[in-house]
Amino acid sequence: MVEIHTVYPTKKYKRPPPPSAIALHALDLCPPVQIRNHRFYHRPPSHLFGTTTDLIDKLKSSLAQALELYPPVAGTVRANEKGVAYIAMDAENVLGTPFLVELKDTPYVGDSEDLCPRNIVLLPPGSSTLAVKVTQFSCGTIAVAASVHHQVTDLRGFLDFLELWAQIARDETIDFTQIPEDWSRTPGRFFPDVTQKSAVSNPPPGFMVLPAPPAGPPPFLLAPSEVSRWRFSKSAVERLKNDLSRSASSKGHKSDLWISSGDALSALLCGVITRARENAHVPRLEGRSSSKSPTEALMMAADGRERSPQGNMIGGKYFGNFNPLFSTAISRSDLLSLTCESASRVALDIRSAINHQLSPEAIAHKIAFFEATENSTPPGRIAWTADVIMTNWCRFDLQGPKLDFGWGKPFYATAGGGTYPPAYVILTQEKTSGDVFVLMTVEAEGADRLKTDPLLNKPLLITRCNYIDQLYGSDTVITT
Repeated sequence: MVEIHTVYPTKKYKRPPPPSAIALHALDLCPPVQIRNHRFYHRPPSHLFGTTTDLIDKLKSSLAQALELYPPVAGTVRANEKGVAYIAMDAENVLGTPFLVELKDTPYVGDSEDLCPRNIVLLPPGSSTLAVKVTQFSCGTIAVAASVHHQVTDLRGFLDFLELWAQIARDETIDFTQIPEDWSRTPGRFFPDVTQKSAVSNPPPGFMVLPAPPAGPPPFLLAPSEVSRWRFSKSAVERLKNDLSRSASSKGHKSDLWISSGDALSALLCGVITRARENAHVPRLEGRSSSKSPTEALMMAADGRERSPQGNMIGGKYFGNFNPLFSTAISRSDLLSLTCESASRVALDIRSAINHQLSPEAIAHKIAFFEATENSTPPGRIAWTADVIMTNWCRFDLQGPKLDFGWGKPFYATAGGGTYPPAYVILTQEKTSGDVFVLMTVEAEGADRLKTDPLLNKPLLITRCNYIDQLYGSDTVITT
């Protein structure tokens, strides 16, 4: 049985009152999807919490305080008569955060979809910004699953909020310098000099301005997909990077051209998805590259806060979406190839896109493009398409001490369950081991081809490959 509670913000802190509404920036206007975060904790010691009720009450009371200190998370995304989206934070739109509690009579065996507080792809209008579900298993393990409206914030902002919630639960002194003083969605203020010099001309790579807002998401995003989860050991990723680096240097590239482990792994995974689709004859729906195109489009998200020229956008100073997506067109023949030489070229293409499209100047241009009246009015006309969508969360510690609610840090964390669009990849990293966890999707008809991809299963990467049920869904562990 699932208990449903509603948590409202407290009125404990004497903070300046927030505005009644915050207009969303064009960078916030992604589809109304959610960011999920599932964390798993060992049983709390009995001297800290006498009963489960005590623990739940502590989590709810500390969440209520965090909601007061982060007013946008307590608000509701709305749109006015002209279609302009905003976060309403007046009393009428502070609807309360759903807080679900379930006590299971079965032991913990891994993540599962029923731990999510909400299992839908697109959040309907008027949805709560945040939803939480706490599950306690018969063995004592506790799962804390949270879901946030992606138009309100990106993962970095979400983690800033979750870390504050945990800090309050630990009864620690709050560092108010880590909480934004300005909730407005004006990222250009962190790029003042380069933004002023940025002239709006052509759209950034991968973007376009439509004549009118689309009626809905591109059809390819709504195709049924199958999720698989993989673990790559630290040594396997290092070996992959070394092999692709040697292949790149052997082809006459500049000796100082460098690829990261993330570039190498991204190149591998893009090829795996492309080959699975091609070999399974997956239809190319609207929004994907045409069959006649020699390239596949890759769109990747990257947190841009650390790229502000003065470094003053980090440390909780900006709450919202600041993932300046970068795009690159990759040779389809390289993606379909099973050679390391081809994969190395893909990795180099990815690195080149990062270097060029995530410079402060390029980000300033992107901000100016999104804010230009001719592009933002009417809203919703800026669009992008991609064959593969990736996001790399490896830089974020999803199991670190900042997420300790007072009885120990998480022993495991995931990007949650639920439904994802096809050709979508999330990379996370366990900091203690350095292992990289991958959530990867493909259209249902290409799932078997993906799992048996020859390059993915070569000794280059692994010495053993097992399909197991430790995680949920279709799970594969790659070890050394």
